Amino acid sequence: MNIRPYQQETLDRLYDWMRRNPGVEHAPIVVMPTGSGKSVVIAELVRLIFETWPEDHPRTLIIVPSKELAEQNAEKLRSMIPGHLSVGFYSASLGKRQPDADVVVGTIGTIASCAHILGNIRMVIVDECHLIRPDGAGRYRKFLNDLAKYCVFRVVGFTATPFRGDGVWLTDGKDPLFTGIAHEVHMPPLMQAGFLAPMVLPGQSATRIDVSDVSIATTGDYQVDELDEAVRRYLPSVVNDCLSLAADRSKWLAFTPTVESASELVGLLIGAGISATLVCGETPKAEREKFVAQFRAGHVRCLVTVMALAVGFDVPDVDCLIWCRPTISPVLYVQGLGRGMRIATGKVNCLWLDFTDTTDRMGPVDKIRGRIKRATQNKRGEAPSTICEACGNQIPTNARICPECGHEIPRPVIEYSEVSRSAVLSAHQAQRINHYAVTNVTYHLHHKEGSPDSMRVEYWSGLRVVVREYLCPEHSGFAKEKAMRWAALRMPDAVVDGTRSMVALALKKARKPSSVLVNESGKWPEIVSFEWGNYEQNGIPTATEDRSRAPGMAQSDQAELLGL
Repeated sequence: MNIRPYQQETLDRLYDWMRRNPGVEHAPIVVMPTGSGKSVVIAELVRLIFETWPEDHPRTLIIVPSKELAEQNAEKLRSMIPGHLSVGFYSASLGKRQPDADVVVGTIGTIASCAHILGNIRMVIVDECHLIRPDGAGRYRKFLNDLAKYCVFRVVGFTATPFRGDGVWLTDGKDPLFTGIAHEVHMPPLMQAGFLAPMVLPGQSATRIDVSDVSIATTGDYQVDELDEAVRRYLPSVVNDCLSLAADRSKWLAFTPTVESASELVGLLIGAGISATLVCGETPKAEREKFVAQFRAGHVRCLVTVMALAVGFDVPDVDCLIWCRPTISPVLYVQGLGRGMRIATGKVNCLWLDFTDTTDRMGPVDKIRGRIKRATQNKRGEAPSTICEACGNQIPTNARICPECGHEIPRPVIEYSEVSRSAVLSAHQAQRINHYAVTNVTYHLHHKEGSPDSMRVEYWSGLRVVVREYLCPEHSGFAKEKAMRWAALRMPDAVVDGTRSMVALALKKARKPSSVLVNESGKWPEIVSFEWGNYEQNGIPTATEDRSRAPGMAQSDQAELLGL
């Protein structure tokens, strides 16, 4: 199976992160949107592990929350790893317990109390790792603590949502398992390349469920019983709107707060002539498989669920999502929307019918980020750390530049940004992108206590600075890579030896753009692109800024990655 370029980039970034953060105490997260092929990347990662360290026989455990995900991962593994390696299940729902396989795919409900029978595991991969609590509690953490009594292993998590239901990064909390985000695959480029189906909005207004009188539970989301009562009052109007707005859509997937409201919606749909059925957590296994098969074959037009189909449900040609589940949880929002983003033959897009205030509250799904809870004392007694709000990596509290992504840490800490109302994708969001002629560029040594020096570049248009960028050649990882790319484009003959050297060289010979496009929609201006003009400056011809990925690592550079 050929993997896509962004999937290869994901593996390269993961290997690079683990190389820079050796040791079992460092656990990274890989963020990939639903439909982008997590199971393919997981299978390729397993293949590379066995190929790189065959003499160590690095047995691998993949933990998933459901039998559907277990089957999906096992299918990709068997198609991609060498045939002499065995793939086994450890799952009561699949009726199989094969703890001696080279690669064990286990459902957490079954494997949670069975660490002692798995033997020597060297790598643990957790699919849908947002289910792991960052306070050290829960069955995932108990299992991993038990397994650590018998073997030494590294952990890698995969998810589309690297935060908990309250929006706090998985790298934050009293005792987080994960210490950084190794790589995030973003939605817009995948949609532009045709790897994800775009979400579209209805052309006319529809029913809006009023939840202004619904209270908030201690979990941080709406009180379910009150929410359900509010939702059920609107279901007849919801069905009437669906009949007109989704008339040309063939596969509808609807979400409600409870089984009671889901059952009521099924009855209303059937009464309106729409074939529908309910699939929830309480649906018996055989019935669930039958209903999903009927839906997949087109014999049922609408599946209604509470959230049982929000994870591990793989029917790519779903072309309409009906959202009757008001929520404050970014996890529910992103996971729900992800059910419509898979691509399929004949599918152009997916209609998003949000009858709630969820999209208004959350904003574009591709702009959802985690939030910072608080400064965190490292569980190993090291210096206090905080979380980079841009990428979710743990960084020292006094850092002013994130060494992973180059983001300047603002003060005070800011959580969510204001977003346009009702835009489900950022492409729908009205952006203020302005074009400025660059009349001057200035370069400064930027010093903040507790962080290596960086270079501040200011782009002037007339008498004001329209945008700044910060370059960090003395950092590591992506921040350094970004600085080196900047220098290679603007002064290719220069040899940069630290930040002071970079500032001095830039003052003398850096090529200046003729204009800059600046996105001023958010809290801080953001550079979109530069224009260079049809001329040579300082003997350097016009060039296009290269933001391509870093090259992959050779196997010889991977020696200490897993500590094998």
